[in-house]
Amino acid sequence: MCINKEEIINDLSNQDWLYKVCKKFAHELADDLYQEVFLILLEKDDDWILEKYESGYWNGIVIRIALNQCFGDYTYFNKYIKQTPAYYDIQQFNIISENQIDQEYFWKSIETVIQELEWYPKKIFELYRFGDEENNIKPRSARSISKATGISRQEILKVINQIKEKANDHFINNHRHLLDG
Repeated sequence: MCINKEEIINDLSNQDWLYKVCKKFAHELADDLYQEVFLILLEKDDDWILEKYESGYWNGIVIRIALNQCFGDYTYFNKYIKQTPAYYDIQQFNIISENQIDQEYFWKSIETVIQELEWYPKKIFELYRFGDEENNIKPRSARSISKATGISRQEILKVINQIKEKANDHFINNHRHLLDG
């Protein structure tokens, strides 16, 4: 019997245990978490889904994805959906319109930081930013860079995050006047 990614995900959507797991951890945001898990699964490679399904640990892997989304610090769900209500006195803050911040300064900061890098992180960032069709590397995909180069995904993400931190620091130190309004 040949099974594919769509059949595996459809089978998962017909079972109610995943929604119960989402309800246990995300309470009133269970619907959002449930949908986010399926979005993540749909973005995964067909081979990865099939390998994990056939490994016998499929349910555990799906639960781990849901838990990581719910409790991970850097997940889309945790950053943008699961937010605690905050009350701010709007009079304290300067409201900055998009016209006041020129995106060009952000890119200048990134380019300045990249110019100062050695060849290794520079090349990784170039592959991350633009991809490489010839080597089947998708833009903004650490997984495809890892597959093509043999460098671990964690190493690639570490390099990318270091570059982003340096670019943020450069922007704050050199273009703070844009943020002061």
